[in-house]
Amino acid sequence: MQRPEIRILIAERNPRMRDFLRREFSKQEFKVDSAANGEELFSKLNADGGIHLVVLAANTPGNSGGVLLQQLVADFPDIPVILNTYLEDLPDDPVLQRVAAMVDKNENPEKLTRMVTRVLERYYPDFVGSDRLEGRDV
Repeated sequence: MQRPEIRILIAERNPRMRDFLRREFSKQEFKVDSAANGEELFSKLNADGGIHLVVLAANTPGNSGGVLLQQLVADFPDIPVILNTYLEDLPDDPVLQRVAAMVDKNENPEKLTRMVTRVLERYYPDFVGSDRLEGRDV
């Protein structure tokens, strides 16, 4: 039986970082799409309906004052969100308690890829089995 396809949406303003993350997640056999700004993010979420996880860079255009994050967790509460940001810059905002995880942009990007796998395992244990991730340090 074929395992369902895991779909990740990356919202990141930096095209090099979007491409890097796409390559890294594709190596793990995840289908990856990306958005350069808030308009693209919601366009893809509304059109697609099959996104399993969103990686949101806090500096994504359109996210002034955390607007994108607030709208994302309100409109799509069943889709886990990993916030990729400079943690020391985070305001004390209750909406942050609704994200699945936060990863500091100052860290090695590999930490983000590991966190994506952990969150997917937690939210979709039937989709992301240990056989898929065998040999990976997660």
